[in-house]
Amino acid sequence: MADPKVDKITENNAGRSVEAKRVRLRSRRKGARRRLFSSRLTQVIFFSNLIGLLILVSGSLAMNRFESSLIEAKVDNLHSLAATITTVIGEQATGFGSAAKLDIDGAKQVLRGVNVPSGWRVRLHDRSGGVVADTERLDDTITISPLDPIIPEQEPQKNYEVWKEELQEWTQNHIQNLPWRKAKRNHFRRDLRADVRSALSGEKSMGPRYDDKDNLIVSVSVPVQRVQQVLGVVTVESNDVGNIVSAERKALAPIIGLAVLAALLSSLALTLFITLPMRKLSIAAEVVSRSSDKRDAIPDLSKRRDEIGDLSSMMREMTLGLYSRIDDIANFAADVAHEIKNPLTSLRSASDTLRVAKTDEQRGQLIDIIQKDVSRMDRLITDISKASKVDANLARDTAQSLDVSEIIHNITEFYQQTGAESGPRVENSVSDLGESPVFIRAFETPFAQVLRNLIDNALTFSPENGVVRLTAKTEVEQNKEFVVLSVEDEGPGIPPDSLETVFERFYTQRPKGAEFGNHSGLGLAICRQIISAHNGIIFAENKTDMDGNVSGARFVVKIPRQSMKSS
Repeated sequence: MADPKVDKITENNAGRSVEAKRVRLRSRRKGARRRLFSSRLTQVIFFSNLIGLLILVSGSLAMNRFESSLIEAKVDNLHSLAATITTVIGEQATGFGSAAKLDIDGAKQVLRGVNVPSGWRVRLHDRSGGVVADTERLDDTITISPLDPIIPEQEPQKNYEVWKEELQEWTQNHIQNLPWRKAKRNHFRRDLRADVRSALSGEKSMGPRYDDKDNLIVSVSVPVQRVQQVLGVVTVESNDVGNIVSAERKALAPIIGLAVLAALLSSLALTLFITLPMRKLSIAAEVVSRSSDKRDAIPDLSKRRDEIGDLSSMMREMTLGLYSRIDDIANFAADVAHEIKNPLTSLRSASDTLRVAKTDEQRGQLIDIIQKDVSRMDRLITDISKASKVDANLARDTAQSLDVSEIIHNITEFYQQTGAESGPRVENSVSDLGESPVFIRAFETPFAQVLRNLIDNALTFSPENGVVRLTAKTEVEQNKEFVVLSVEDEGPGIPPDSLETVFERFYTQRPKGAEFGNHSGLGLAICRQIISAHNGIIFAENKTDMDGNVSGARFVVKIPRQSMKSS
């Protein structure tokens, strides 16, 4: 049954908790984005892959710019030569108007006098589009040269140069077969006759084109005119652009090789720094899942100082926590069996004795013993059930921002209103907290249960007119701020050798005169379990008077204070 005074804390802090959750969610998102881009592992992955990509992109852009600028310069040079030739041929033409015609012999003489660069070709077309002069066939001569002597076929030598040429040829072929390269060739694929027809209509035609053999040719077709009459067409073309670009691509082969090497090194780095450690963690996790006790199987990679190192540390902590929980369950089961066995033994003894009891008084005493043992077992089973559900309840609960002063005042007021008039009283002191509110991040109901358990325990040890005092203060330890809560009584204190064992399960050292079997000894164990879930600590100590004599017991709870930034 919930305490009405303690439940009041939830209502008072509900609005504050909702706003606090929104602020924390925004800060977590910003922090996650900052950690993502400042992560060492992210930087390694990003930059290791970016290097090779930048090399390839820069090489490709440089080659595209070079090819485009080369074609533009080639077009300008071809047009300049074609314009000069058409001007000269046009002036040598005979006749006027429709009777004007080309002087074929004079035109050939002009072409013979032109210094045509290597790889260039000049052709003259008449009005019908036919070729009437060609720099490659001006002399109509045939050159005869002897063949090289026959050399016996030998196995080719696979030296470095041969391998280099084969690699360059293979690379060039694959580049030419790329889809975007094929699309470019199809876009500029046209026949020379189309350029001639365009020039015969009076329009210049110039630019790159691809022939049927996928050779890149830059050509310029300019009409030969006398006054406004088109007499023919001069075509100047160059087929050395493709060779120049191919030579430049071959010069880029080292850059491509460097890019490939960078990609290989990047893959190797990712394998060494990510894949192999993750594989080790995976194998270790499989070993843990199949073995009975391999709590040290997870490798310690915390020295890496990155996400994999953090993952290793968390997996090690998780594994140790899992085995610790398994050990706790085994010990808890053993303790439960031992504690339940005691009242069962008493029940058996009383029931056996009841059969041979001779008087009603003896039988009544035995029945009382049986009833007390049954009540003891019922109380023990109830407390065991509560203890076993603590972790599950904490996992389902949501931590909230709690005002320390408010929760202390509410709990104290509850005991003051429900306590007996002649029994020990409960008081509090929160003056050491200061005037500003002090908050902790805690599970409200379990945390209030801790304080109630400590107060209930102190009340059972306090004299009739004694005082149980609940105090709170703040303290700084290793640059971290904590809230320290204390529950003090005026009882006989705790034996020095029991200051730690009082937190063990089923510890039941009670004051003199207390009825046996009314306490299961799980209250303080549950307190430690809950405080541990809050990343805090709880311990017991004796308080002394001016003469150094024990004047009571003090239970201290130390829990992290909630900072203003996280609130």
